[in-house]
Amino acid sequence: MKTSLDHELLKAIYKEMQELKKAIQVKDERRVGRYEFAKLLNIEPETLDARIRDSRYIKPYKDGRKSFWLHSYVQSVILDVELENKVA
Repeated sequence: MKTSLDHELLKAIYKEMQELKKAIQVKDERRVGRYEFAKLLNIEPETLDARIRDSRYIKPYKDGRKSFWLHSYVQSVILDVELENKVA
């Protein structure tokens, strides 16, 4: 019985550590606005808006009136676009 309790405790600690790890990564990550995102993709902001409406890209997060994406997401989109261009 003690080993089962120890196992559950270790699982709970592991889960909490994973959540903390994710929170730290998000906290250190910078925000990318609409114009910068469009510029990195070499498209107009209106084209970016259309792609968001088509669910090609995720909707931005909101912080009051400010809209933003996390830098890691923007980088993943850019890498996907580059891979598509190389295949074509």
